[in-house]
Amino acid sequence: MTLPKGYGPGGSRAEGAGPRDEIERMIGRRVENMRGIFILGFILCWVATMGGIYVGVTVYPWAYPLPSGMFAGSVLTVIEVLGIIFILKIAGEKPMRP
Repeated sequence: MTLPKGYGPGGSRAEGAGPRDEIERMIGRRVENMRGIFILGFILCWVATMGGIYVGVTVYPWAYPLPSGMFAGSVLTVIEVLGIIFILKIAGEKPMRP
């Protein structure tokens, strides 16, 4: 990986820092530190899903009856939970060291 000028082994900004620290300083926060943001996003996604189902059941009951809404809520909850588990698993992986 080619680093921008000043971030290499001879760069003045990287006094005593390893290449991983340089890349982290260049990019910003690492995904390992964003667990709370991922969980907050999941909660907001779930609330939005349930809000959409609520609107469908209350405003359009002839097109979206309650049993159908309950089934959609349970299926979409399972899909969203699997998604957050996958996201947290990938974000929590340790990087491979050569």
